[in-house]
Amino acid sequence: MKRAPPVPGTSTVLITAFEPFGRRSSNRSQLVLEHLARAAASPKGIREGVKVVTRTLPVSFGRLDRALQRALSCRPDVMIMLGESAQAEQLRLERVATNRITASIADNDGAQPLDEAILPDGPAAYFATVRPKPALAAVRRSGAPAALSTHAGGFACNAAYYLALHRLHRLGDGIPPVVFVHIPVKGRALALRDATKGVLALLRHLVDEAAPKARRAGKGATAASLRAGR
Repeated sequence: MKRAPPVPGTSTVLITAFEPFGRRSSNRSQLVLEHLARAAASPKGIREGVKVVTRTLPVSFGRLDRALQRALSCRPDVMIMLGESAQAEQLRLERVATNRITASIADNDGAQPLDEAILPDGPAAYFATVRPKPALAAVRRSGAPAALSTHAGGFACNAAYYLALHRLHRLGDGIPPVVFVHIPVKGRALALRDATKGVLALLRHLVDEAAPKARRAGKGATAASLRAGR
């Protein structure tokens, strides 16, 4: 299933977060997602011509792939995945998703895989499809503290990141910018407002970077249609 050519001047952004888990009543990534959804719905919006789709993913190894399949049906031009981290002290932009689960606690369905492959026949790892350093700089310009990370953990965050990149690579029609961002669980490490500001800056940066490619793809699709007599 190939991604439809983008319409010039429009783009679809997919933002995912996670439901609460581990006996917590909330998930910081979901709280940031809600703030971003409100920003997208405001008169000012994110960027002109940008449609924002938000999805909350299950903390379930058994249900995650199906949920991602449904989320990716919007054919995003940009994708930001959010999760929470108890270890993070600032926003962490994850550069790598590995084909490995080592769950320190059970997921919301009671499953706790230990040292298992996410996909037995899949590659060892996938890399973020954004330019890491410019993305990091965009977040820091917002005033939010942030760093690059090369380990997305061994739980649902890493599994979702890996599965999303795997599905997008299999489409074979150009991979959109995709990056996973960990939000600190501790509010004293990073206030929710500052976390939202940082992710919003990242979102705008990625939309702006993707726009020229979308315009070129749209022109190419139009030219191909004209050549075909459509």
